[in-house]
Amino acid sequence: MTGETTETPTEVLDLHGERCPNTFVYTKIKLEDMAYSGGGVLKVLLDHPPAVENIPRSLKEEKIKYEVLSVVNTSGNNYELLIRAPSIEE
Repeated sequence: MTGETTETPTEVLDLHGERCPNTFVYTKIKLEDMAYSGGGVLKVLLDHPPAVENIPRSLKEEKIKYEVLSVVNTSGNNYELLIRAPSIEE
């Protein structure tokens, strides 16, 4: 999904200055932490355009079913992704 959403993020991950594949690795680690801690909505801040496509595509292949709520270009190469992590019980 693209565009803005009314979801309020529970956490923010600032990945400005990071490049692929680190952007996906850091996002996945944070989302897994959130999923095993009750779930929530993560706002990911990026300035690496390839990551804007790579993160949502890679999340589709994960065992945990994350939901990309929005992808917004805030200005120039700056992007915000909102991703929902479901609550997972161990």
